[in-house]
Amino acid sequence: MNNSAKLAKTSQYSISAPSQRALLLVCACSFFLALASACTGQGTTNSTKGQEMIDSEDPALDLAYTVGVYYYPWYAGDFHGGRYMREHLQPPQPPSLGEYDDRVPEVIAQHLQWSRAANVSLWVASWWGPGRREDTTLLQGILPHEELGDMQVALFYETSGRIPEFEDMSNVSADIAHMAANYFDHANYLRIDGRPVLFVYLTRVLSRNGVLDEAVARMRNAATDAGYDIYIVGDQVFGQPTNSSALGLLDGVTNYDVYGSMGAQGYAGQQKVDAYYAAQSKWQKLANAAGAAFVPAATPGFNDKGVRDGHPAVSRKLTKTGEPGSLFRAMLQQAASYTEPATEHMLLVTSWNEWHEDTQIEPVVEAAPTSLDGRDGAYSEGLEYEGYGERYLDILREETTR
Repeated sequence: MNNSAKLAKTSQYSISAPSQRALLLVCACSFFLALASACTGQGTTNSTKGQEMIDSEDPALDLAYTVGVYYYPWYAGDFHGGRYMREHLQPPQPPSLGEYDDRVPEVIAQHLQWSRAANVSLWVASWWGPGRREDTTLLQGILPHEELGDMQVALFYETSGRIPEFEDMSNVSADIAHMAANYFDHANYLRIDGRPVLFVYLTRVLSRNGVLDEAVARMRNAATDAGYDIYIVGDQVFGQPTNSSALGLLDGVTNYDVYGSMGAQGYAGQQKVDAYYAAQSKWQKLANAAGAAFVPAATPGFNDKGVRDGHPAVSRKLTKTGEPGSLFRAMLQQAASYTEPATEHMLLVTSWNEWHEDTQIEPVVEAAPTSLDGRDGAYSEGLEYEGYGERYLDILREETTR
C-alpha cells in the first residue's frame, strides 16, 4: 500500500491555527468573560503543562480529565508481525494508516492529531528495555517530534519481559537508570507532584509471587541514585478487591486488563459493566486508605484470536441490538466518576493501538459490519465487527468533555 496515499487523509477534526488564536484571545480577555464562558463551556484544564501553553492545533481548549491511552510504539517496519483479528475479516479492516511503520514522522504526527482531537493528553508507552524497538522509537521518533507540543508521555514497564518469571530482578536497576538518563528529565515526561511517573505492568503478579517489595525498592533506589523520586502506578487492580499490603508500596494503582477483570464474553451487558465498576469503587477505597491514588480505566472491547487462543471475545456493542461503541461509552461514563484530583482526574484507556487484542481506538478503514473471516467464525466468534473509522475518537471526546 502507498504510504503517502494513506497519510494524505485529512482528519475531520482539523481546526485552523487562526481560528484557535482568535478563540484563545476571547478566552483570555476578562472584558469578554461572559462570552468566553459561552465559547468554551468545558470546565477547567487539568494538565499543568496545558494551562499555560496550548498547542494551536489542539481543538480541546479546556479538558475535564487527564485522558491517557496505552500506546504501543512497537510496529516499526513489520507492523509487529501482523497477527491481528481484523486482518482476517472479509473484507479486511486494517488501520486507516495501513500497516504502518510507527517510526515515520507523518504517522506520529497523525497519531498526535487524532489524540488531541479525542481529548487524549497522555501516552503511556509500552517499554521493553534499553535499545529495543519501543525504546528506539520513543527516543528517536516520538520525544523529538516537532509536533509533540504538550502531549505528555510516560513509560509502561513491561515486567513480563524485564522481570523473567516475575522473579528475576537482574534488569531492574539498570532499566531504571536508563529511564532516568533518557526520559525522566524530558519536558514532556509525565510528572505528578513534580515526580516522574512510571506505570508498571502486572504488579499484582509480582505481589502474588512475594517479590513486589523487592522490585519496588530496586526501582526507587535506582531512581534515587539518579536524582529522582519516582511515582509508581502499579497494575494492581483486578477482579474483586483484596486488602493487601502491596497497595501501600505503590503511589497509585490501576487496572490494565479491563477485559479480564470484568469477566464478560460475547455481549457484556450493562449488568457486567455495573458490577465491574462496583468492584473498582471498592478497590479505590482500599487504595486510598493505604495512601495510594486510584486511576480508573475503560476499554472498547477485546478479541485476541489473531495472536492466541483461549480467550472468548467481547463485542464492542454492549448488547446484541446496541449501538456500535456502546460498551466503550458505558464504561467511560462510569470510569469518569472515579477520577481523583490527586492525579488531575486521570483515566486510562486500554488501548490506543494494541491491535493484537483488538482493544485499539485508533481509526480503522471504514467498512460495513461483518462476522465473515473465512474460517467459520474462528476469528470473529460470530460477532459483527464494523470498520469504525474515527467512531472511538468521537466517543472518547464526547464522554470526557464537560
